[in-house]
Amino acid sequence: MDTWQGEAVNWEIDELGHLNMRHYMTKAQQARQMFLMQMGLVHAFEKGTPSTVRVREFHVRYAREALPGAALRIETGITRLGQDDMTLLHVMYHKDGSVAATIHEQLEHIYLLTHKTFQWPRRLMDKAKPYVMEVPDFAKPKGLSDAKMTGANLETIEKWGCHVIGRGVFQSWETGNSDTVCAQNILGRLSESIRHFEYGWPEGISTGPVMGVLLEIRHRIHNFPTSGQPFIICSGIEYADTKIRRLIHHIVNPVTGRPYGSYIAVNALIDLEKRKLALPSPEVQAILQQRIIPNLHA
Repeated sequence: MDTWQGEAVNWEIDELGHLNMRHYMTKAQQARQMFLMQMGLVHAFEKGTPSTVRVREFHVRYAREALPGAALRIETGITRLGQDDMTLLHVMYHKDGSVAATIHEQLEHIYLLTHKTFQWPRRLMDKAKPYVMEVPDFAKPKGLSDAKMTGANLETIEKWGCHVIGRGVFQSWETGNSDTVCAQNILGRLSESIRHFEYGWPEGISTGPVMGVLLEIRHRIHNFPTSGQPFIICSGIEYADTKIRRLIHHIVNPVTGRPYGSYIAVNALIDLEKRKLALPSPEVQAILQQRIIPNLHA
């Protein structure tokens, strides 16, 4: 189903010159809502609704960067349909038909008074059947580990030796009608903190025309944050080779120590002049190997 159509506008572009990772999810949110409304959940995203749909986990794989002014559109289908949850696949296309990115989301149908899940209505189950599909190869995880992402508390994360790269307090504008922070804003908090993770980029995260770039990311929410709650982001290196480095990020409550969520991110270097991936030097590769945290789990 066609679910979103627009473009990458200038204020959504980051220092790499392309659409920031937060805004892939911002557009996916609209696609998700459009799709579910067409499935019969017409009022699910309005203010004051008794029930809604929220994102528990998502996986984004970036295929071809979206530059300022790029015309984009999203098609959405279902890759898994449960009794009270489902997994949606959003495929974002460029105007020429090439894939810009894929966003795979695990969703929950919740009653807002209790925040507990409950069954989809029959009308949705009936309308959804024609949109159930297999996951195409270009949307499957490529460089990610298969860690279970169970969520570690702050004490455990500190014992692992992770580095604090971000901190702040969630604001009211970051929440949806479920009163919990939306997926794109949790991802956005990582996006605006990664420059502090110099430990993960021995060559410098932004040295001349070569900078760090995100290729793929998976995030699972363990405990949904709400407006006014504090957070810190703690990061470590799980894996590195001649091309990529896999970074683990934990976002936790620094007061209670409880985890909000975990990210597994596949990163590389990009040459901004050539708009192509670059390779780290042998010296940098050696340093990365020394900095890997054994048994670092999400």
